[in-house]
Amino acid sequence: MSGLKSAWELSLERSDELVPELKSNKKITKKQKDEIKEIRMEYKAKIADKDVMHQDKMSKLSNRVPPEEVQLAVEQLNKEFAEEKKALEEEMETKVESVRNKQG
Repeated sequence: MSGLKSAWELSLERSDELVPELKSNKKITKKQKDEIKEIRMEYKAKIADKDVMHQDKMSKLSNRVPPEEVQLAVEQLNKEFAEEKKALEEEMETKVESVRNKQG
């Protein structure tokens, strides 16, 4: 064979990347799926809360920082938000993986 993949095979590979639960051949129970859904919703809310606080800080920045330092302060706030978001996402994935690995 030529080694070319069908559209179906390519679609399966993409779905593995988009939905990690599909990657594992191990079946997960409905309870595990519900727990994973709950964890993802909880962390989505936490990230949204951080985003709201970030936007609030950004909107008040010009009142607290001299004009010549605004750009530097914006970059710093964006960096802090990105780090917090990444940490929450990693924490979420750790919890999801823990649920996935539990015996149903």
